[in-house]
Amino acid sequence: MPKKSHRIASRQAALSRERKRRKQAQAAQRQPIVPKLAAPPIEQPVSEPPATVETTSVTVTQSPPSARPAASRYQYVPAEIRKIAIIGAVMIAILIVLAFVLG
Repeated sequence: MPKKSHRIASRQAALSRERKRRKQAQAAQRQPIVPKLAAPPIEQPVSEPPATVETTSVTVTQSPPSARPAASRYQYVPAEIRKIAIIGAVMIAILIVLAFVLG
């Protein structure tokens, strides 16, 4: 049975590859669609009205907030902050007790 660290490293590598694939797919979808421009217009006599230009709109959709890749990247942070806060509180409590005992 592989070590825990090897399993974790393997899982993180798989997640990294998946993120890269998703990022590439999103980049391909986000490429702006640029309409091809026609050749410059030939000068027309003044008596004709100018040609109208039609505009097209491009709709850009975003992925829902729950599908953000950053969410999976920082799953360990709340647990680490909690551990740091507990250790800090214990150290402050020890310092206060020592101040009363030695002071």
